[in-house]
Amino acid sequence: MAQEFKAPDMIVTVRLTGRGSATFGGESLLLALQAEGLRHGQFGIFHRHDSADEAQVLFSVASLAEPGSFDLSSMSAMRFPGVSIFLTIPGPRDALTAFDAMLSTAHALATSLDGELLDEHGSRLSIQRERFLREEVIQLRHRRPAS
Repeated sequence: MAQEFKAPDMIVTVRLTGRGSATFGGESLLLALQAEGLRHGQFGIFHRHDSADEAQVLFSVASLAEPGSFDLSSMSAMRFPGVSIFLTIPGPRDALTAFDAMLSTAHALATSLDGELLDEHGSRLSIQRERFLREEVIQLRHRRPAS
């Protein structure tokens, strides 16, 4: 019997782009992602796994360049306009912990790559927007028990 696909209740996304028209060198991007504990995996994108349960993905990172995946064999020679860092809910056992880890990682990547964080609409990610997204995750968590 085929498993039925269930759409996530929420997808939280932030983008990391180069400042202005700058792009990220593939080798620098790869090293920064690995330094933040992200591993290349399913769908050819990077994932942060739950340290308590390696099978559990907390959040993922895809390229903003189509098709969104990373080819490790050629990544170091490429340039990337940015990445999308995203979390699907339900997903991790504790969505709020995953959200906080995702934002912390996004800020660390922005610092190490000298990039700029944007929200899902392409506007600069403000502290107010971060708080709003966090509150949405909290509200969703209260409406739905952790998976």
